[in-house]
Amino acid sequence: MQERMADALVGKKVVAVRVGDPVVLRALKPVDELLVGRTLRAVVHHGKFLVFTFDGLAMTVNPMLAGIFSVQPVGAKATKDTRLRLEFEGGTELRYRDDVRMGKVYVGIEAPGLADIGPDAGTLDWTEAEFSGRARAKRSEVRNLLQDQTFVSGIGNAYADEILWDAKLHPKRRVGSLTTDETSRFYGSLRSVIAKGLAEVETAMPAQLGKKPRAHMQVRGRAGKPCPRCGATIMRRRKGLDDVDLCPKCQPAPKGQLY
Repeated sequence: MQERMADALVGKKVVAVRVGDPVVLRALKPVDELLVGRTLRAVVHHGKFLVFTFDGLAMTVNPMLAGIFSVQPVGAKATKDTRLRLEFEGGTELRYRDDVRMGKVYVGIEAPGLADIGPDAGTLDWTEAEFSGRARAKRSEVRNLLQDQTFVSGIGNAYADEILWDAKLHPKRRVGSLTTDETSRFYGSLRSVIAKGLAEVETAMPAQLGKKPRAHMQVRGRAGKPCPRCGATIMRRRKGLDDVDLCPKCQPAPKGQLY
């Protein structure tokens, strides 16, 4: 996603800013005063954050669960959920859409949590031994570990489910309870599922951004359907505020734990 935005917009100057809903914005001055006249130099993905670097200023977006981007020609009809539009020279607009206004756009100020995020899951270069040592030091459940942005950044609910299904691990298994083989499987699944997911999303992403491809998912969003590996019925359970999709046969619960 960020590659497409970078290809379309890097090197171009912002000529206008249109705010559809100020609720998503965090800035010390009006964003048009901050951005108009500045040239976009880079678009970088840091975990769940997207950082747009302009001349002397950064705009950081945490889209949360609902925020999506769209690159459109100026004059194209904007959807009702469009919260912010940046018009660039040449007649192209970057639009931030968020139908529940959950995400946040930080302009000229640091986004909370950005400085504390761990390495990006898509470029993780830890060895298996390093991963094992760091994971065990956290002393957490495996699903909580995957979503701990200070450990590895960029993994949300959907890919946490996919990684654990691929590794045949129940979400509530504690890292310290994993055998050497299970830890190896966990590490391998994290790397392979994220790599495959990035490739699939890039292939499936429509020409205009604004959709989250999910057709390649094996377990997420498949509650009530057969597990593609064993045929058991995929189940959905709650874990805190999150929905969790898993296979009760492939991912057996820890001793004494009910699904």
